[in-house]
Amino acid sequence: MRRPALAAAVYFAAGVLIGHGWRLPAGLLLGGAGLFFSVAVMGVWRRWGHRRMGGLLGCLFCVLGTMRYEIVTQGLPVHHLIRFTGREGEVEVAGTVAGEPAWVREDLRVLLSVEQVVVGDSVFTSCGEALIRFRKVNPKLDYGDWVRLRLRLRRPPPARNPGAFDYRDYLQRKGIYGMGRVRHPAQILEVVRGRGNGFWKGVVLPVRRAVRRAVDLNLSGGPAGLLKGVLLGEKRGIPEEVREAFTRSGVNHVLAVSGLHVGLIAASVFFGLRTLGIGRRGTGLTTVGALLMYALVTGLPPSVIRASTMGSIAILGTLGDREGEGLNTLGTAGLALLAVRPQDLFDVGFQLSFAATGAILLFYRPIRAWMPGSDRGLWGKWICTPLAVSLAAQAGTAPFVATYFGHLASISLLANLIVVPLMGAAVALGLLSVLCYSVFLEPVATLFNGANWVVLKGAIGAADLLSRPTWAFVEVPKPTWVGTGLYFCLLMLIVPEVRRQTAGRYLVFCCLGLANLWVWGGIFQRPSGLEVVVLDVGQGDGVFLRFPNGRTMMVDGGLRAVGIDVGERVLVPFLEERGIRRIDVVVASHPHSDHIGGLVTLLERFEVGHYLDGGQTYGSWTARRIRTLIRERGIAYQAVAAGDSLVGLGGAGALVLHPTPAYVSMDGEVPYGLNNGSVVLRITFGGKAVLLTGDIEHETDRDLLRWKERLRAEVLKAAHHGSRTSSTAAFLEAVRPRLVIVSCGVGNKFGHPAPEVIRRYEQMGLTIFRTDRAGAIQIVIDGEEIGAEGWLTRW
Repeated sequence: MRRPALAAAVYFAAGVLIGHGWRLPAGLLLGGAGLFFSVAVMGVWRRWGHRRMGGLLGCLFCVLGTMRYEIVTQGLPVHHLIRFTGREGEVEVAGTVAGEPAWVREDLRVLLSVEQVVVGDSVFTSCGEALIRFRKVNPKLDYGDWVRLRLRLRRPPPARNPGAFDYRDYLQRKGIYGMGRVRHPAQILEVVRGRGNGFWKGVVLPVRRAVRRAVDLNLSGGPAGLLKGVLLGEKRGIPEEVREAFTRSGVNHVLAVSGLHVGLIAASVFFGLRTLGIGRRGTGLTTVGALLMYALVTGLPPSVIRASTMGSIAILGTLGDREGEGLNTLGTAGLALLAVRPQDLFDVGFQLSFAATGAILLFYRPIRAWMPGSDRGLWGKWICTPLAVSLAAQAGTAPFVATYFGHLASISLLANLIVVPLMGAAVALGLLSVLCYSVFLEPVATLFNGANWVVLKGAIGAADLLSRPTWAFVEVPKPTWVGTGLYFCLLMLIVPEVRRQTAGRYLVFCCLGLANLWVWGGIFQRPSGLEVVVLDVGQGDGVFLRFPNGRTMMVDGGLRAVGIDVGERVLVPFLEERGIRRIDVVVASHPHSDHIGGLVTLLERFEVGHYLDGGQTYGSWTARRIRTLIRERGIAYQAVAAGDSLVGLGGAGALVLHPTPAYVSMDGEVPYGLNNGSVVLRITFGGKAVLLTGDIEHETDRDLLRWKERLRAEVLKAAHHGSRTSSTAAFLEAVRPRLVIVSCGVGNKFGHPAPEVIRRYEQMGLTIFRTDRAGAIQIVIDGEEIGAEGWLTRW
């Protein structure tokens, strides 16, 4: 085979995907691996053709990928620390600091390699890594220190809503299965200094700290944070406005340590040693060692491992007089990385790094060949070449960027031509500064830092300037798997080698098939029922509805406060994950911040057709901002009252049951309080009803009970988060729900839901869903049946 490592990596990755999607018995995997290996050995003995052997070996690598993933993710030892997470009380945890402690705002974050757990009088030997946060406590820990703590050990929090960032999955990919918090010095029981790996403590950490000192010698603010980010991969020091400018201009990839930095390291070491007269073999081996060292210093991110592996293979191949093949080398790097850390396949950095590199190897030449004047001197070398590289990389990563970030930067081609060379110069000057500082040439290091300040400010200024046009940054819906497959099939057809082979014809047929699925799937896969999602917005309300004709509604949007924006954290990821760019109707039940706070971001980021509320006047910043956005964006506004109804919902109905003029006057006054002026909506479809009650309390019962039969609903969203001032027995008897949903925050200070209210639900035999326990609640009414499940308990 021409590219055996690439084929093996693809099959291995397919096996990892299978292991991620299905839990297969160990016996089945071992039997499958033994079978394919035995048949492959027989094929070698009988000299089967390369196609048959390739298929057999591919199946073997696929099974090996599944086995490796299962071993890493499910094969945890019985004494692993995950066994002790989730206990109510505190335990004693002892272990060694496994990484360099880092300050993140007011928290000191320490990675602890757990060795022992004490529960009561029982002492257990344990293993695994836990992330410990020291809040306003500084124990002055360093790598290798042994520490014993008393704390509550828990698992990292999972994603509680569809589309949300899964912090548990993110940490578990890094091998971290536990978390703990230290708030008082009394929780620190014992500290022993100076243990840990000697090479890491004596070599790697001193190099990292030397880089920081060299940068901090003369730089500060944005330039210092940016340079540390591109040299060490430490992004926490990059100001938010710099990140935003680089993201909006489409050059945020330079903020990650990647092939650019590895290439500069390799070139600097290689040509520097050759200039000193060092032989070819010594120079090559030293360069490989330098790449390995740089990978360790940067913390072994997938992009650096990929670039370092490919660079090392290329150098070693040159020493052995063997010509390398780019895609095969890329496959070798991917196979090696996945064999050690199979979870990295689901890391965004891994996907972007390998997609960009593979796209450059595949599409750079055909793209450059299409450019006029690409073979003409300086134009071809300094314009066409970087432009073709940038185009190829962006073509390969566009679906991933759209999927994970929901946007594309239309100005990125121009930005890359300007910013990437500047950042390359900044990395080179930074390395020279570090080298001079390390050999006690601080004045020379200062000169390099001074020159770098100009370069870094230029890069930041260029990114900021290019990010300002409104058309520079385009928000796009999340692509479907059919659309992504069609895109890559069409993209592969630009490669002449592919078009000339039989694979080209197969790709054409694949394109036709996927195009049919894309077109007809969009026609026939329309919503056939009513979908209701009660989002987990913490202590607040946020309900999304999609009607049978595809129209959408958002009722409330959770909290917005200092450091908390439910709109940005919950609503936007959820809607982007669903591919929704327009909300037809937004309903604000009442203007308390835990109900309308997240709607600010929603109105800023999405197209909204209508905004409805009860007409209550309120002077908070959030309420004023929403009124301003309604006016500026031309959103149709309507104050609703009891008896109003919504039409055009595809066979579904929406009737407003509250408020009456007694609760919200014509001039917006609320004599019974904001809660009792909440909009109450009854949504019906196929003979089933959903009742959304806002924060109404028992004072509204008399008016609502007058609706009699029209108050009944199979699904009830508990009023006021299940407080004791609502959900009276008379109200529940009138509604007669089958299931009730309580939207409340985990461990909220109000004690919601009230125990007596929960007992009332249980005595009526109701099915109870709580967002603090089950995360978002997804309900589907198809006209005959009601299906409901919690996001955290869906498996």
